[in-house]
Parts: sequence; structure tokens; C-alpha cells
Amino acid sequence: MSRLVSMFRLIVLPLLAVVTLGLAAPAASAAPATKLDANLAALWTTVFQTPSPQNPFGSGGAASGCLHLGGTVAPFGPNGVPSCTVKPGTKIFVAASSFECSTFEEPQFTTEAELQACAKQMDVKTAPSVTVDGRSVPATEAETGLLHIVLPADNIFALPSGSTGLSFGHGWVALLNPLTPGTHTIVGSGSATFTTTLIVQPGR
Repeated sequence: MSRLVSMFRLIVLPLLAVVTLGLAAPAASAAPATKLDANLAALWTTVFQTPSPQNPFGSGGAASGCLHLGGTVAPFGPNGVPSCTVKPGTKIFVAASSFECSTFEEPQFTTEAELQACAKQMDVKTAPSVTVDGRSVPATEAETGLLHIVLPADNIFALPSGSTGLSFGHGWVALLNPLTPGTHTIVGSGSATFTTTLIVQPGR
């Protein structure tokens, strides 16, 4: 495992336990695995292609950890993201546990099969528990497929702009339907317990 990969490997979603103020618990989306795969691919692609100052894995820190995936927000970062504020109608992508392997970090792995095996081996083997406002939400196994990455300027690897590489990610994830306005709590346990506050704010 490379030094940078060791930072990437265990992705524990932030979540801060908060009283839900009597709001109804949301239902989990019944998104098929292919949709979840696509969201996980979008999430890791966003991490790779976001410049370091705006990246939770770079110098952006937790403040930049509410990643936008086009109508969906994913709280995601190496040290957790304390909270995210979203507008009504926003779906929430929960990556309870996710690991990736790439040729930027693991140059000895050059094929899709090698990168896939690396990512899957590093991840937890059974589905973590996830609750939203105290109600259980199933975490589904997902994979990114082989990602072809082009790095931006000032990227998290400190490589030249336009550097290319391959990546493959594995994860246990859930896609939540839009939540009601107010404060919600997401709690889970992958390799570690995690907690996050999700604020749905009208007019956001």
C-alpha cells in the first residue's frame, strides 16, 4: 500500500449524532446495483479530478467533503465530514465503507483484475450497518468498474496536470431519497463507527 493510498483506503463517512426534532425518517431508495455502481464511480472520479484546494483528500479538508455528483450529494472524506447542508430534493449517497486502488498509487497493478482484487481485498467483507434517523438502511456492495482518470492541475498526487491513470473502487453504499426539510442523522459502522448531520435547508 502506498503512502497516499493508506490515507485513501478507509473512507469513513462523517456523521454527527443529532436529535431529529421529530422529523419522519426517510425511506432508502431502491436503486439497483448498477445505479449504485455509477454513483460510486462518480464519487471516486470526483475525488481524483478535483484540485487539492477544493478536495477533502487534499488541502480542502472536511469543509470540502460534501461532494456534488449532479443532483446527489455525498459526504466523503478521509477523516469524516461533520455535516452537510443541502437543498430539498437532493438525494444523498452514503458510502459507508469504500476503498480504491489506482496506478497512481500502486504502479505494480496494471490490469482491471489486479486493481479490482486490490480494492476488494482492502474493503470490509460484510455490509456495514447504516441507520437514518434511527431506522435501518441496507448497504449494498458496489464497484466502480475500471476508471480512466485524467488529473487536473494542483491534483492530490502532486503530479503534472494531464497525467493519466487507471483506478478501481469497491464499496458498501446506499442511495437515500430526498429527505424532509430539517436536521437528520446518519449513523453507521464499517471498519469504524461513523456519524453525520445532514441539514436539509429550504432556499439553500
